[in-house]
Amino acid sequence: MKDNQQHQSVQEQFPVGSIVPLSRIDISHSDKIGNAAETSVAKSLLNRKSHCTACGDTDGGCSTCKSGSSPNEDSVSEAQDNAQDWFVEVSFKARRKQLFKKNRNGRYALSDTVIVQSEYGSDAGTITAVGSIAEMKKNNQETPALSLQRLATADDIQRIKESREHEKEITREVKAKVKEYGLDMKIVDSEWQFDRTRLSVYFSAPQRVDFRELVKELARIYHARIELRQISAREEAKRIGGIGPCGLELCCSTFLNEFEQINLEHAKAQMLPPNISKLSGMCGRLKCCLLYEIDNYVSALKNYPPLDSYVHLTEGRARMIKIDIFSDTVTVIGENTGTFHTVSLEELNTLRRNGKVEAPKEYQS
Repeated sequence: MKDNQQHQSVQEQFPVGSIVPLSRIDISHSDKIGNAAETSVAKSLLNRKSHCTACGDTDGGCSTCKSGSSPNEDSVSEAQDNAQDWFVEVSFKARRKQLFKKNRNGRYALSDTVIVQSEYGSDAGTITAVGSIAEMKKNNQETPALSLQRLATADDIQRIKESREHEKEITREVKAKVKEYGLDMKIVDSEWQFDRTRLSVYFSAPQRVDFRELVKELARIYHARIELRQISAREEAKRIGGIGPCGLELCCSTFLNEFEQINLEHAKAQMLPPNISKLSGMCGRLKCCLLYEIDNYVSALKNYPPLDSYVHLTEGRARMIKIDIFSDTVTVIGENTGTFHTVSLEELNTLRRNGKVEAPKEYQS
């Protein structure tokens, strides 16, 4: 009866025709050996809540939500109605995004160039989300205070293009001024607001910089409100762009909107060698892609005994030295013979149920 219930739950989790990896099947154990995740993964990662776009970030992320279920149909239709009437997401230069309110009768589509209200006048951007998608993004934020004003005209679009060209010239001029004032800062980018009442200049610096005189000089030259923003190395790479070691355009300059903290524990959990030069991206910090598979590793490692566990095979006692979550196998080395053997997860769990797997010496009481 219990086996039938377990078989039924697996069928619900993985529909007919889908691939069922062994590492996703929870196998209960009566022993107290523990699992590889508890010993190989930092506690901060075990308790990590990922940003899963598939499940709406409701249960820890795509590797742990497991249900793959969607919201109730009534709530979806209601959200669509509300979102169609009230919210849109607008993207600005360097993928800076913000939600705006719109009037009930306004009809806008993806990729429309629009004029929006800003804190100091008006700005221009491109719509990147409407309808239920914009509503889902609003759930984690406060209700937008600023409004979408109108669609951009041909004259508006021409003005935006002229501003983008002028920004390149401004960046060069500000770099010359920084050199003139002898300031220890690196000018990265500049951005005009649509109505040209505010000019934002982005820079990176190793420490705090007194740029008050520079701001006064720039305000005198450009007759606008000047805002100098110090940004991180990751944000700098996002604005400059480039090609990563993978041969593709940088993730931060294409689709990443937020940066999460990454440390060597992420690499350790994925059994990668702690080679900083190999793990660093174009910004000099640890690669953002170290986050992409971390949830899969953590959930998969929970189904394996800790590394250095002892396995009793027909060939003799062997020590587990490697876990391969992609092929669902482990590699063991014979204690007396020194030979390597590959054991599947299914075989390993059979041995474990028969009491033929021992915890590592340091975990034995």
